Amino acid sequence: MRAQYVVKITKFCNLRCSYCYEYPELGNPNRMSIEQLSTMFKHIAEYQRAHSSDPRVLFIWHGGEPLTIEPDYWRAVFAEQKKHLQGIQVVNDVQTNLMLLDDDRIDLIRNGFNGIGISIDIFGDLRLNMAGRPSQAKVLANMDRLREAGIEFGCITVLTRRNVTQVEKIFRFYESLGRTFRLLPLFQGAFDDQHQGYEVNAEEVLTALCKVADLWLASPTKIRIAPITEQLTNVMYRSYPDYQPSYYDRRSFEEVTIVNTNGDLYSQADAYTPGRAWGNIFRSSLDEIFATATHEQSVREAESRMAGVCLHCEYFGACTGFPVAEDKRRYPDTLRGGKSTCVVERGLFMHLQRRLNEAEKRLGSGLWEKLEELAPKESTQVEEPIGWEDIRAA
Repeated sequence: MRAQYVVKITKFCNLRCSYCYEYPELGNPNRMSIEQLSTMFKHIAEYQRAHSSDPRVLFIWHGGEPLTIEPDYWRAVFAEQKKHLQGIQVVNDVQTNLMLLDDDRIDLIRNGFNGIGISIDIFGDLRLNMAGRPSQAKVLANMDRLREAGIEFGCITVLTRRNVTQVEKIFRFYESLGRTFRLLPLFQGAFDDQHQGYEVNAEEVLTALCKVADLWLASPTKIRIAPITEQLTNVMYRSYPDYQPSYYDRRSFEEVTIVNTNGDLYSQADAYTPGRAWGNIFRSSLDEIFATATHEQSVREAESRMAGVCLHCEYFGACTGFPVAEDKRRYPDTLRGGKSTCVVERGLFMHLQRRLNEAEKRLGSGLWEKLEELAPKESTQVEEPIGWEDIRAA
């Protein structure tokens, strides 16, 4: 099972996007030091060698804006990483707004990082520079520079009220570029009322994702669209005779860990919540951190959410339960009676299953050949859920 660390190397940013959940800290120039990062790599390497048979670690470098950090600093980071993680397969991806791009950074992207994701919303004008003006024209120009340099990249588009009705145009944009992209629904911001006027609810998100799914099925394109093509692959494998369900199980393995700039560790669901950090990776080993009461509380709450929602869902096993376990803040309108529900993911599964049944009658094996050209399904979860009934009873 590959461990993923989302590392907030700095909160400093050259944009002031209206919905950014890091908004209060975007002017903070602090960054992780080389010494701190060296300690983090050491602790990750020790834990990986002692507890995992999978020699892979994915670092997703995040901010703020990671590319505001000078390339020579990044080269020093990678040198420390290589020193500590010898024998472990390391992947370094960076998430960027791509406002800052020069020849040295192009070389860094090509020879330092393994993958790059670009944040661009296409419509809505919520991604603003420090003067309050839209940033998109510069980002598009820099995307052209990457294409001219022969550098592959994917994109993330945040769904808000400003662009949720424009998803067909968004799809056509990426289809024309042949670029993988993720549709990321707007979720809880940094402060109350930050999203007033452009928030979206679960039903609006579901409608938009179903629309894009239909466009993809009708198109000859084979670009990947998260979460849609991931869900399609899961639906497809669910129909195979040798299908084996998989389940999100944090008790056995922490698949996604957020590392804040100060070294505090969080789950995705609890990120930055006061008192919910598991521990600090600059000061403690992962064995020590995973043994804390705060970590145990985080795991039990994720299991409880899954037990209350996922156990009753016919798609549990094809869907690992991750969205319910870790995305509790995304759709506040789905917290009915104080309990989580699953509107978007279950609704998308139902829609895709229906569309695949219809399409198979029309397209036959051609559809399955298209789906099978997507990345093969990889189970990163245990095969049996642990303790659900005990958790639900508690």
